[in-house]
Amino acid sequence: MPARSAPRRPRLRARRLEIRRGGRPVVTGLDLDVRPGRIFWVVGPNGAGKSSLLRVLAGLDPPGDGELSRCGSSRAPFLYYHAGMAIPDGSTVGDWERLVLRLVPRRTDPGRTRLWPTVDGRRPVGRLSTGERKRLLLDALLRRPGSLLLDEPYEHLSPGAKAELTRLLEARARSSVVVVATNQVTDRARMDGGLVIENGRARVLPSGPYPR
Repeated sequence: MPARSAPRRPRLRARRLEIRRGGRPVVTGLDLDVRPGRIFWVVGPNGAGKSSLLRVLAGLDPPGDGELSRCGSSRAPFLYYHAGMAIPDGSTVGDWERLVLRLVPRRTDPGRTRLWPTVDGRRPVGRLSTGERKRLLLDALLRRPGSLLLDEPYEHLSPGAKAELTRLLEARARSSVVVVATNQVTDRARMDGGLVIENGRARVLPSGPYPR
């Protein structure tokens, strides 16, 4: 029998990428080569183009120019999250968990993460806090295998939930690509790899704790 080829490690590459918003360039000439090992942070002021970049990296919007390639697999795809995602208010926490169990492959499901809030399964989602609803979404995402492209995942989380999210993302980054665009920083997060986007330019993120 022919030997099985080793699965390709996930990788995200871009050359001379141009990001547009409303037809106007917000970032130009961007080169990326993101591999597993650590979280790749994208930081910068509001309106700098972080969300626009994440949408292009996720394949939701085309780049204005340049080349982009994502190396993943059907079993471990690139998964995208943005802060506008929501669970219907009329569903209960139990309804959501049953849906998650249908969507997450049983052979890979590690079960609830510590982000799962301590709430009654009969409780309507509409009666949860914004942070609790966000934790339900992030729990479901992190239970699926694959690389992660996350736009503002820390918003509305408590300090403890932020620290736990960072821990989970660091663990995922050991074997998968993890890109996080955020203005929200936890005390544990050491942003030692990534980009600062500002005034239409991208520069290497300095090593060490990013200032609040």
